[in-house]
Amino acid sequence: MARVGGRRVAVVAVAVLLLTSAVTGGGLAAASPSENGSVSSAENGAESEPRQFAADTAPSAGPGEPAERVRKSVTASGGSASAVGTDAVFERAPANVSAVQELRLTPEEPGEITVVQRYRVPDRVSSLKPQLPEGVTVTGTTGFSRGNGTVYEWDGNASNPSVTFAMEVNQTTDLSGPEGAQGRYLFVDAGEWALLQRPAVPTSWSWSGAAPVGITREARTAGEGYVGEWIAYLGAVATRERTAHGQRFELVVPERASLTESPDAILDSLAAAGDRMRVGDRDPVVNVFAAPTTTVRWGVRGLQYGDRDMWVRDAEPLSTAENTWLHEYVHTRQGYEAAPSARWTNEAFATYYAALLALQQDRVDFAAFRETLRPGTARPQSDAVLTEPRSWVNAANYLKGSLVAGDTDLRIRQATDGAQSLQTVFSAMNAHSGPVDARAVFESVGAVGGPEVRRATVTYAGTERTPDLWSAGTHAEAFASAPALVEVGIATEPDALAVSGPYRNVTRSGSEVTLYTGETLRMTGAATNAGGSAGGYEARFVVDGAVAATESGTVAPGERVTYGFERTFDEAGDYTLAVGGDRVTVEVYEPAPATVTALSANRTELSGPGAVAFAATVASTHGVPARGNVTLRGPDGAIIDRRVALGAGENRTLSGVARLERGEYNFTLGTADPLIVTVGDVGEQGDDSGTEGDEGGSSGLGPGFGPVGALAGLLGAAALLARRRA
Repeated sequence: MARVGGRRVAVVAVAVLLLTSAVTGGGLAAASPSENGSVSSAENGAESEPRQFAADTAPSAGPGEPAERVRKSVTASGGSASAVGTDAVFERAPANVSAVQELRLTPEEPGEITVVQRYRVPDRVSSLKPQLPEGVTVTGTTGFSRGNGTVYEWDGNASNPSVTFAMEVNQTTDLSGPEGAQGRYLFVDAGEWALLQRPAVPTSWSWSGAAPVGITREARTAGEGYVGEWIAYLGAVATRERTAHGQRFELVVPERASLTESPDAILDSLAAAGDRMRVGDRDPVVNVFAAPTTTVRWGVRGLQYGDRDMWVRDAEPLSTAENTWLHEYVHTRQGYEAAPSARWTNEAFATYYAALLALQQDRVDFAAFRETLRPGTARPQSDAVLTEPRSWVNAANYLKGSLVAGDTDLRIRQATDGAQSLQTVFSAMNAHSGPVDARAVFESVGAVGGPEVRRATVTYAGTERTPDLWSAGTHAEAFASAPALVEVGIATEPDALAVSGPYRNVTRSGSEVTLYTGETLRMTGAATNAGGSAGGYEARFVVDGAVAATESGTVAPGERVTYGFERTFDEAGDYTLAVGGDRVTVEVYEPAPATVTALSANRTELSGPGAVAFAATVASTHGVPARGNVTLRGPDGAIIDRRVALGAGENRTLSGVARLERGEYNFTLGTADPLIVTVGDVGEQGDDSGTEGDEGGSSGLGPGFGPVGALAGLLGAAALLARRRA
């Protein structure tokens, strides 16, 4: 998987060795085709392929990446935005477009499902345009009409518009050789049930007014089923849950599935892996679907899609070094974007750690672990240059890649007396800003294990040379002590993200934060060592790919240390902040203009020259922070001259005193009603209002005082003036 712009853009990760693990002549034995050209389904547990699966979508090497992007433009009078795959558009927007996607089975039409895309449109929204996936068939609309291409346009009247369409579900893989065969399924609709990739529906909208309008997304099934982030199962299911080590595992077991392992055993294995894998990028929820094998010949053993969704065939065992449950889980922990020269690490790490975790969980012995790595020593995969993807033959990235990963892990442990491991490199890759290339991998290996280890990794990953397998004794000695397992990232406390500045002092949580110019974000990070040896850490505070600050130190086993970074944002824009494997997207906006909502004076008629106390009420009327200059001028200069900053919904009273001579004065300020003050010819009340006593009563007022002091002074001046006039 990869992170782009602070959010992961997940790439499909296919299970190790896919459907077969038989080793023949140093390579993998491909499943043998049957007479009609299809692949035998015996290893899938399927009797024969039902006829209803015949209509596939266009074969591909796998599903495309789930889209996740946002574009937006905000002004004081309105704005526009578009989003796909996320509702992280505006944090705590006062109003949101609600997008609900409902998935429905169509048993009478195997191979396709019905999708109802509904919206709730709040006031101030002036346009709404969903873009449907290519190739779908629209069967009904309410409040929408066809626009350009697959875009549908809202009529501006219906408050709950919707569009209904039929979508082909079946996806196959045409991977050749040991990695698959054409006509074998990645996603499928069997009529009575479906395991599918949920469709993305990019939506754009615009609004009027300064307060932004965001979007919220929800996906659900019309009947029984379960919807993850991007994978959904339609049909009867039972779910089991396990919370461990900062993650919640949701195991989704369809009624049609027949698990080889018990749900508890699967969850135990995943929870134990979560404890062992201290590499950062820990999603709060992992959705694990068991794929039924009773009627479907799956093209792969498992598939991980999006940030946190994965499916594994129900027939997959736990007591194997080719543990697909663990393989796909490792993929969920890969939060880096691999450049082509480092792409081998995606499958290499998942394959190696699946075998190592199975060994550490006592599900296999060392001999089984070693045999899983052995194919990497033989041709043709041993001749591959891992840093050159075009040289990969017969799953070389899985086979030679896992051997090189294991050899690097062994060498790091030997060079550091068991204090460090490959997990430190894995963590550094997750924390890397931008795509991880071969140079970044090799430099990290050298920083952790030293130049000799780096040289060996460069040799085996960058040439046709291959490391040797190691013995059980060597493994026992190198892996006997628990290395440091240091995780660096953002702290989990509720106040780990704190916003301060002229408008507010609040705490925030999550991976998206909205700020306004002039505000400061303070981020509290933590380095935790769950291993058995002391380990060093270097926490880098990265802003848009550039290191802004660092914090380093040593963490003892079982210890947790915290540190803080902060950044003040003076310019609007989108920023990505990263610490370790954690990232936060910061959206910075200009505040709305402050609005003068009222202007008043303690008196508007004076018999002679004297002092008048003015009060101006300034408010943030747009539901977001506001600022502006408030200037009220009199005949001798400014009466009120303040620059104010207001929190969302806040109002403030500013005050000042003017000494006026005879005449009529017209005071205006912002959008408040004009105020006319007349001095002289207003009755016989004496002319002592212009004496020194008036000036003394207003000496505590004027620009520069806060709203509380100014208001108290205003009331005092009004009382004194009233007494003098009496």
